[in-house]
Amino acid sequence: MATEGVSGVEVYKTSKANQASGGIGATINMLTAKPLSSPGLHTSFGAKSVYDTSTEEGSSITPELSGLYSNTFADDTFGVLVSASYQERNNREQSSAVNNWKPNADISASPNLDLIDNNQRADGATWYPQDINYFINDHQRDRTNAQVVFQYQPNDRLEASLDYTYSKLDTGYDRNGMGIWFNQGGNVASAQINENGTYVAVEEVGGDYATNVANGQTENENKSLGFNIKWQATDNLELEFDGHNSTASSDINSRFLIIGNTSCNWCVASGPEFGPNTATAISKSADYTTELPIFDMVLVDGNGNPQDELTGADMGSLFGQADYTYHENEMNEYKIDGTWVNDGDGALAKIEFGIGRTEIDFRSTRSFSENLPAGWWTWSAVHFDDNMFERVDTSDLLSGFQGGGSDKAINYYMTADFDELLYHWENIDDTIAPGIYNPGWPAELGGKFQAGPLDDDNRVNESTTSAYTQFVFNDEFNNMPINIVAGLRYEETEVKSNSLERPAVNMQWTNGNEWQYIYADEKSFSEGNGTTKQFLPNLDIDIEPMEDVIARFSYYRSMARPAIGALRSNTSFDGNPLVGNRKVSKGDPSLKPYIADNVDLSLEYYYDEGSYMSAGYFKKRVENFLVNTTVVETIDGLRDVYSGPRAEEARQQLIDENKQPTDQAIHDRINENQGTPLNTPILPNEDDPITEFFVSRDENKETANMYGWELAAQHMIGNTGFGFQANATFVHGDVEADRDAIDQEFALPGLSDSANFSAIYDKDGLSARLSYNWRDEFLSGFDQHSSPIFTEAYAQLDLNVNYAVNEDLTIFVEGLNITEETQRTYVRYEEQMLRLAEYGARYNLGVRYSFN
Repeated sequence: MATEGVSGVEVYKTSKANQASGGIGATINMLTAKPLSSPGLHTSFGAKSVYDTSTEEGSSITPELSGLYSNTFADDTFGVLVSASYQERNNREQSSAVNNWKPNADISASPNLDLIDNNQRADGATWYPQDINYFINDHQRDRTNAQVVFQYQPNDRLEASLDYTYSKLDTGYDRNGMGIWFNQGGNVASAQINENGTYVAVEEVGGDYATNVANGQTENENKSLGFNIKWQATDNLELEFDGHNSTASSDINSRFLIIGNTSCNWCVASGPEFGPNTATAISKSADYTTELPIFDMVLVDGNGNPQDELTGADMGSLFGQADYTYHENEMNEYKIDGTWVNDGDGALAKIEFGIGRTEIDFRSTRSFSENLPAGWWTWSAVHFDDNMFERVDTSDLLSGFQGGGSDKAINYYMTADFDELLYHWENIDDTIAPGIYNPGWPAELGGKFQAGPLDDDNRVNESTTSAYTQFVFNDEFNNMPINIVAGLRYEETEVKSNSLERPAVNMQWTNGNEWQYIYADEKSFSEGNGTTKQFLPNLDIDIEPMEDVIARFSYYRSMARPAIGALRSNTSFDGNPLVGNRKVSKGDPSLKPYIADNVDLSLEYYYDEGSYMSAGYFKKRVENFLVNTTVVETIDGLRDVYSGPRAEEARQQLIDENKQPTDQAIHDRINENQGTPLNTPILPNEDDPITEFFVSRDENKETANMYGWELAAQHMIGNTGFGFQANATFVHGDVEADRDAIDQEFALPGLSDSANFSAIYDKDGLSARLSYNWRDEFLSGFDQHSSPIFTEAYAQLDLNVNYAVNEDLTIFVEGLNITEETQRTYVRYEEQMLRLAEYGARYNLGVRYSFN
């Protein structure tokens, strides 16, 4: 939402019976502009240029335009307001990620393993990295907002409004990535384990080095139609009806191509079919001791001679993926509120009451292509023109992190135009190299690189009926003004879920370390439901013990429902079943909402105009807290070739022959042993063991407690225009996660100490604010096999300056993240990096002109 369509924002830090439930911490009410709130003709126009320092592709200076028209007619009884805005923005995001830290990886099958084990853990637990990747994402963003409001107030007793709000956000990205994949098993040449049990240095023989290109588009669209009518039925009774229909949809398309994959010396191929030999990676290594892990690799050409870098001649295709996801959420809400005002004697000032009905229909679908091969490994390089590929220097990539910039061992990647590469993908078997590669594309894809038929279809209906009553008292206690609000809200929610089930019936070892599921031909819908009933009381008291001092006490029960996506009733097989990364997630429509009992105490002192100090204490006890648990489970019928007797036999044969038992070597040897051509996909036999999966699900498991202090102050220095604003929050309780614990544990995610400080100047038409915002490290949640994930401390400096040239014209400049701070998350220990990102600063320069 653009600011031009917003007249104000109300933040309720305590819940009341007349407020919709949904947040256990606070409720935010965004108020849109209304014409009768400011009678007469009002028009304004704004123009802004947005400059992003990170932009490398597209224009670094992009426009933002906004306008507003508001007018009233018929003696200010009828009003119309129209507002709109449009923004373009380009920016670059540099990032790095490790997909998985596998617990207790078994690398004992690696021959001649050089292992340094400094593990000091009593339980001997270890975590092995799956990979390390660097990414450059060039983003494009278009935002459109529009709003139309009609208001009619023929007399003091009746007021009606009809409003329509629209917002659309189109985003796209073009991505280049590079990285290495570790296979564990018998591929490890050397490794080092630190005292925490983390593999901080790994070297493997063979496996993957990959360069990838990708692009994607997302379209988010929101529409909201609302109708409101207020009727002063009697001098004491006001009734209000409010109804609205809102829809939100999200279309997400992504395409991903792996190119130039170089692997171990088994895959060197030559001859008239495959062309000249290309470079291969005979070993890869990574160091995880710095903020940004550093990876390296050793390349040899087709004759086994050292090769310093990849060239265009080494680039070919491996596989690609296409993914399409669609989300839609429709909400219909109707409510009637009433207020009876006591115009007689007594402390009772008014009684508020109401009933309501909210219904949400949510649908989420996904189509996924699985792996779409176009010449596995290095075989296809001869069919891709060397001149298609460009070497890109990355010596300044992620320079904001230790280990980034020129400190990286690999300071380049090879890339090519996405559409030109895609042409080769779609035509390599038919036109470019007929009869050599995979025999055509899956028929259901129509020979095109696209997502394919529907894989997931989850539908959730959530219906809530509510009723409330609330009493407001105004009185004095020992000559001190006192106000009391006491209320009770009741809500009953029914959840119905229908999810498409297309179970995986087999796992195919395709090639090297590439795997994919084979799904059942028939699809069916699973069903589930759940019901919750809750009473939500509240009591608020404020008293003025002395002039300009206010003391407040609040008790209230608040409720937050689970994310609607967690209420699906199906089982999802996440990604491809790569060794060490086989994950399944399950939904549950019977999940209960969070229930929080809250106590707030505060003292406020308003000692001068524009100046105040406040201190608050809060305590929360949260029941039914959702915990995402991950356990190892088996699924009937899914067996694992990788751990079966054929693989064990091949592994031992390679070791006896003094050959490294890499995944591809094992795959080749199995085919050789059973008399099938090399690179034939391998399916499990009945004597292969049942596969173990990491199965995650949300569960209502815990009761959480937290308490803390909030301190705030604002001070204006006389009539100088100078001042400052500061606040800080300190949180205690069940917020500390035990990094060393292996079994499922609990701690409240998302909570941390924070502080904000702003220097202010506001006088004679000039308004300036320099703001420093800091948040301490916090627990993001639990993932990665039930391990805690932490987001490191982050601070940002922003600047805002406005100058009113006259009553109608304002010039402004804004600076966001002007010190170009970075963000980083990790698993358990800092060396287990999960994701980090680096962005630039953004500056806005603009004008606003009002025609009044």
